[in-house]
Amino acid sequence: MSQDASQLKSILLFLVKIGLLAAAAFLVSRQVTWRDTITEKDGTVHEGVITSGFDAKVGEMKMADTDGKQWSIPAAEIKSRSFGIKTTFAKISPGNYALGMALIFCMYCLGVARWRALLQAQDIPATYGRAFRLTFVGFFWNNLMPGMTGGDVPKAIIIAKNSPGKRSEAVSTVIVDRVIGLAVLAALSAIAILTNFSTFKEQGYVVFSVLGMCLLLFVCFFSRRIRRRLRISDLLNKLPMSGILKKLDAAFHGYRNNPKTIALAVGLSTISHICNIGSVCVFGVDLGLNVSITTYFATVPIIFIASSIPLFPGGWGVREYVFISVFMAVGTDPVYKSNLVLLSVIIGLSTMAWSLLGGIFLFMGRKDGEIPIDLDDDAWQTTE
Repeated sequence: MSQDASQLKSILLFLVKIGLLAAAAFLVSRQVTWRDTITEKDGTVHEGVITSGFDAKVGEMKMADTDGKQWSIPAAEIKSRSFGIKTTFAKISPGNYALGMALIFCMYCLGVARWRALLQAQDIPATYGRAFRLTFVGFFWNNLMPGMTGGDVPKAIIIAKNSPGKRSEAVSTVIVDRVIGLAVLAALSAIAILTNFSTFKEQGYVVFSVLGMCLLLFVCFFSRRIRRRLRISDLLNKLPMSGILKKLDAAFHGYRNNPKTIALAVGLSTISHICNIGSVCVFGVDLGLNVSITTYFATVPIIFIASSIPLFPGGWGVREYVFISVFMAVGTDPVYKSNLVLLSVIIGLSTMAWSLLGGIFLFMGRKDGEIPIDLDDDAWQTTE
């Protein structure tokens, strides 16, 4: 591809990403109101600040308008109520926010250790520092850089280009890392769902479907008998880029002889996801969400799985919609709709803040030659 064509493609991808981010921001803004609202049964809507809950003695709710004037609305006339972003945001405490940020960082650090273990199993030398740098470059690319690919693609390209003779193995580590993370995330949700299946029945269908797909992949790659019956080798020979696919297949199959590495990766992934779900719990409690820990473990993994689908950069828009849909489906009071959206926004901004480290590593890596200048879809063609 010529330099002019490459630059034009980069500009177009940048404009597309900006457009998608704008669409995501619009979707998020449509989900919330800035001020508290009370809707009466006759359709009258009051906006302001809810200053008290229902008064049991007189059966009313109090609200103040922008001028500070207060009035009371009889409970019998109220159809619904919701808290706005301003009221919800005021509940955030610096201490709890710092704790949530620390849990997110721990999640990232454990994820780096997981990927490094998978690299070492393929005899690819990687210090923890290098794995840390490349992982955060991937996060930065996924959240802030132009392009349509997720953070895994640049990470795979970088490690492949710096692993001559083992490029297929290098790419396989990124794919296996993602599959293990997905499977463990779904398994944590499944455990929570089984504690109260009647409440989480709909979520259970989604989670067990994901687990079923992960199990199918595991069997196809690691069971010699199933591979023979399915004629995996013959299938790979008929597919486009069969040479690359066969090398990747061989790299995946290599993990069959490294059960300790897989077990370590699963253990690290479990602790990592517990930290991530824990950060959501901390933020949620701070925002006044009245839901159980079991509900967080049953629903948050589903939200993260859904928001990882690359419809919008960084999962924006999708994550907010799924937060509302999933929590409402398990009985969360609609009054907390703004709380749920703000919870999702806090998670998104917090992960984006940590990903800024990747911008520093990207600049430094390009300066010393560790990271190539071009990190786009075409770079996959150079991994073999």
